[in-house]
Amino acid sequence: MRAKLTMALAAACALLLAWQVERAGPGAPQPQAGLTLTGDAAAGYLFDAARAGDVEVLAGLLDAGVPVEARDAKGYSALILAAYHGHLPAVELLLARGADACAGDARGNTAMMGAAFKGYETVVTRLGKEACAVDQANQQGRTALMFASLVGKTGIIRLLEDLGADASRRDTEGRTADDWARTQGL
Repeated sequence: MRAKLTMALAAACALLLAWQVERAGPGAPQPQAGLTLTGDAAAGYLFDAARAGDVEVLAGLLDAGVPVEARDAKGYSALILAAYHGHLPAVELLLARGADACAGDARGNTAMMGAAFKGYETVVTRLGKEACAVDQANQQGRTALMFASLVGKTGIIRLLEDLGADASRRDTEGRTADDWARTQGL
């Protein structure tokens, strides 16, 4: 996997260099060493590295200028992807580089919600140290506690409650975390 991401990063750099040369036009000064990566292709590699938890590639892309808050078509950031896939070192790197732990995707789902749904206690614990409201809700009014309850992640449920999550909070359909747990027979 590492070799694949490294090759992908090299390909991204080559594509970006070709794009900058083409955009500059004939006779324009050519890009030099220290090239800054930008654009959708470079951000795509950032997302791939976040999914894989590859902190070296993430750091390299960020150092090259890929914005830490780049978003894909669904509004996912590298932080949301790293958290959803349970990669604590990648989450820590992205937060240290300025990623917004409170920002949601196009539906308002946050990194905390993804980590809670998947059951990654260490990631939820780390994100719980950020200045986000533990009961931050998505567009449907659902919270991380509701996601954890939906899939029966009891360790996460306890952790979120210890962080101050409100089990009586209701989503836009009027359901609480307990209601969501019951929909799954939990």
